[in-house]
Amino acid sequence: MNKKTEMRSGLDRLRHSIIYEGVFLFLTVLILKDILNQPAAHIGSFGIIMSLMAMIWNFFYNYAFDHVLIFFKHPLYPRGFKLRICHSVYFEVGFMLASVPFTMIWMRFSFIQALTMDIVFTMAALIYTLIFNYAYDVIFPVPPAVPD
Repeated sequence: MNKKTEMRSGLDRLRHSIIYEGVFLFLTVLILKDILNQPAAHIGSFGIIMSLMAMIWNFFYNYAFDHVLIFFKHPLYPRGFKLRICHSVYFEVGFMLASVPFTMIWMRFSFIQALTMDIVFTMAALIYTLIFNYAYDVIFPVPPAVPD
């Protein structure tokens, strides 16, 4: 009897993205408005656009990440700490390709300012992503695979 590969559903991925981005947006506005001495509305607008970009990237990245694991015959779940670190780092590096240019435009930063902000923000996001994904796996475990 074959067992279907355990994967999260599209709706589960959508729930993951919405919760992830909602909490991250709240924390970002709360912290960056004071650090950058910018109005909350400006930071909030920036955060919403970045969140939408990140949600789109998150959906496609996680889909591709799962398929790479399947291709290399690696179990999808449970995901250990080392795999979660790789998952988070690759996500953030890929996302920076879009976020640095956007930050330059929206915040009117130089390349160095935008890159510096993005690196600091990415370091914080890596920690947040690791903690969030671990907690998400605990709170919303993947349902067992259905036998064929």
